[in-house]
Amino acid sequence: MYNKDFWYDVMRSGAILGVVMAASRIVERYVLFYSDMELATASFLYLGESILACVVFIWLLVRFSRRRALQSDSRLGFSYGMALSYIILVSMFTGIIVGVGDTLFTSFMGYDGYVAGTISRLNEVKSLYAGMGINGSELKIFDDVVHAVRTATQPTMLQSVFSSFSNYILYGALPGFIIAASVKRNPEIGNMEF
Repeated sequence: MYNKDFWYDVMRSGAILGVVMAASRIVERYVLFYSDMELATASFLYLGESILACVVFIWLLVRFSRRRALQSDSRLGFSYGMALSYIILVSMFTGIIVGVGDTLFTSFMGYDGYVAGTISRLNEVKSLYAGMGINGSELKIFDDVVHAVRTATQPTMLQSVFSSFSNYILYGALPGFIIAASVKRNPEIGNMEF
């Protein structure tokens, strides 16, 4: 059903999208866990970057899917199922690259720094809530999360890749249902040879 050109296109598109999304993930990690920015500044940057990453992700999926649909044989068309499977496969390949990039970045910057940054951000949020008058017993959850972060071991590359792979199946499938409907092409009956 899928030829060599199809798989080459999936890998190429997935690699491009993977590098873009890995760069996005690295920026997010740096802003939240490694930088010395104030919580409000880091939160706004994180939110803005996340929205931009989501828009770019969907835009590239549409662009790659539309290009794939146009390259398909007009006699066969590019069905909804083929379009959706293409989108999910590209997203899966993207997830693999994001997982590898995330692991390499965290290892390069130091997992201890990531843990310290996470704990620092959690304490900032806890202080913010305490300053708003929230009862101390309700803030115990932050202590539990800090303990969990402090005692957790660094995920292996395989664990990180599998997690990212799983997430990107979902990230691709959700907009993929709509994208596939917009890029599908029906077979051109007039071009069929008998």
